[in-house]
Amino acid sequence: MRVRRGALPGAGAPSPCNLMTFLLAGSIFRGFQEADIQFLPTYKFDIGCDEYDTTAKQRTPSYTDRVVYKSRNKGDIRVLKYASCSLLRTSDHRPVFGLFEVRIRPGRDNVPLAAGLFDRELYLLGIKRRISRELQKRQAAKNQKNSSVCTVS
Repeated sequence: MRVRRGALPGAGAPSPCNLMTFLLAGSIFRGFQEADIQFLPTYKFDIGCDEYDTTAKQRTPSYTDRVVYKSRNKGDIRVLKYASCSLLRTSDHRPVFGLFEVRIRPGRDNVPLAAGLFDRELYLLGIKRRISRELQKRQAAKNQKNSSVCTVS
């Protein structure tokens, strides 16, 4: 099934899945809310394109990627945008994001914001390791594409 631009859920319509039913019933994520969905299902795409699952399984497109939020007082959080990133096609999911305006009240300024000091060297080392691993994966994939297997019977 190809993604069609006009095939969005209507404004104010409930979420097209069971999550909203359970949220409203309070049986899961008690006190959490979700904005109205105004985007197409975010799963299950063929990687690299806008086609929903064309494999033999033919999975039904669904809204598996969601953003829920919670506040003490109703109205403290206002949803400015709730959407999916349809241009990111590197997975069978499309990322979902929420942009919120949040009312905060002044608090104490003597509460530590972190459990410890930020270690820049450790942070940079972690980044270097992740980059190295990614480069190794890409090289292995490239080598695999260039190799061939030959058998003699």
